[in-house]
Parts: sequence; C-alpha cells; structure tokens
Amino acid sequence: MKSIAFYNNKGGVGKTTSVINVAYQLAADKKVLVIDMDGQSNSSRFFADEPKAGLEQALTRSIVNPDVALCPTRYPNIDVLTATPALNDIVSLFYALPEDAQRENVEKLLSFSDKYYYILVDLPPALNKITERVISSCDYVFVPIELSSFAIQGISTVTDIIAGCGARFGGCFVNKFDRENPSDIQLMEMLKASLGTKALNSTLPFSRVIKNSVSYKVTAPEYMGWTFAAECVANLAKEIAEICGGA
Repeated sequence: MKSIAFYNNKGGVGKTTSVINVAYQLAADKKVLVIDMDGQSNSSRFFADEPKAGLEQALTRSIVNPDVALCPTRYPNIDVLTATPALNDIVSLFYALPEDAQRENVEKLLSFSDKYYYILVDLPPALNKITERVISSCDYVFVPIELSSFAIQGISTVTDIIAGCGARFGGCFVNKFDRENPSDIQLMEMLKASLGTKALNSTLPFSRVIKNSVSYKVTAPEYMGWTFAAECVANLAKEIAEICGGA
C-alpha cells in the first residue's frame, strides 16, 4: 500500500484536478482509495453522487471507523472517503486530543482496509494540526504548482513544511504549463535549478481539455483520450508511481 498526499499551501493550483486524473490512471490496474480532506469537497462531489459525512467524526473519535464516509464510485477500482463542510469545524477538537490519539486517528484513515494499493489524499491549502498529521503519516507528498516567480520563491516554504512533518517529499509538478510561452520555459528552468531531481519531468499543460473535462465530471483521458493533455496525465501518473516504487 502506498499513501500519497497532494499538498500546497496555496489554493487554486490544480491539486484536486491532479488527484482525480492521477487516481483514474492508477486505477487502470490497481485498487485506489481517494481521501478528500478538504472541506470544499470537490473530489467528493466528482467521485460520489452523494458525499457522506463522518470523516470529521473518525478524526476526532477513536471509536468511529473511517468507512462511515466510504463511497463507491462509477470506477470499479476507485473508492472515496468523502468530505463535507463539517470537516472545517473540527480543527480545535482535533487539536485538543492527545498527540497519540491524533496520530492514531489519522493513521486509521490510511490503514482501515488493506484492499487498496494506492491511497491518494487531497489536502486543503490550510496548514493546521490535521494537515500536519496527515502529511507526516503518508509515504510520499507531491506538490502541484502553477508557474510564477512568486510560486517558485514560495516552494521552499512548502518543502520546509513537509520536512518539518518528517515526511518524504516525492516531488513538485507543474500545472497549466504553456510550452509555447517563453516565460513558462524560463520559469521551469528556475524550478529545476531550485529543486533538482525533485522537479518532476511530467507536467500538466494549459489545456481546455483538462478544464472542460472536470466541468463535465469526467477525467481528461475519458473526455479526449487521444489528446496531448491526456498523454500528459498518463505520464504524470506513471512518474508518480515510479517514484513511489509501485510502477
């Protein structure tokens, strides 16, 4: 079992879109669980017809099993632990728990069933005790960004957060990369200079295919599987699997 968190302390960087598309690719031959830890519930609404509450109780009460929020999806190899806005209201309750209880409640999310080969965790941009515990409990953490000088300057803050949680930084990948834009090419070189091999080779392009597919509640490969955007999704999932030792 490989537990993989997707995190950035900045919102709007394509984190949820990446989780959705990577999950779809990995589920081609492996069982995948998506855990939506964001109270906005975007992953939940994509995968589940009716997201269930209960994840907030599993995080704050040791007697509550995470499967209370487990939903099947239209994909045979993907299940989802759904989030609701109630997840936004438990930070103080979680913080009041003893550290051992915090750790145990998070770890049970990642281990309540052994039937999944990959667990993908969609984290919110907010950094709080819950986010820190999830990051520290996952096997790998990947960081999606959109290229800008400010984003590259801020990547060290994100990697410091991951290191401070004692987690393994899998790498950073770029969303909405415009390969015909000289500025993006230059910024990509800056990112690689900053992160070295931790800057993933795979990128997700600036593409209406990816944007429109989510609007239609399908993945990019389902929407237009012959396109460059769908190829990029496949390459990203493959690279992440290889880094995590699961390819």
